[in-house]
Amino acid sequence: MIMEIASKDSTTPYKVIKLINGDDIFCKILQEYTDAIVVECPMSVNKHQVMDTPEHIVEHTGLQRWISFTHDTSFVIDKQKIIAFGNLAPEVVIYYKMVSSKIRAEELGETGNEDHDELVKQMQENVSKLEKIMEGNDDAVDSIDERITHVQPNKILH
Repeated sequence: MIMEIASKDSTTPYKVIKLINGDDIFCKILQEYTDAIVVECPMSVNKHQVMDTPEHIVEHTGLQRWISFTHDTSFVIDKQKIIAFGNLAPEVVIYYKMVSSKIRAEELGETGNEDHDELVKQMQENVSKLEKIMEGNDDAVDSIDERITHVQPNKILH
């Protein structure tokens, strides 16, 4: 079965994708292959309930990064992991673009909050300095690996 997500008659590259693990992902389709798609800035739907009053609970829905701890913006998704997909509604596309642009601005250190932006720039400088220091220390890392005596078991507990 060949699945076409970014077909020619598609009205928008902005999609909602339902994965087999239950995740709902909002993203922009960059490229499509026979067995995979490349998406830009995938965001997962985040729902949580808040007590508005002691007798009233409100459910808030928001977006968060689909994959944390990376500055990458494009990812490959295997088509076998996709259950369903559809075009994002125009009002959701606007919200998605707003959230993803805020994330990009944060990563660049351009949030408008001078204190925060200065801290981000200082952190980026420190990371660059650390990378330069670590460039010549690959041998030191290899020697640490040789000294490790405890090996993790191959078993995965669920």
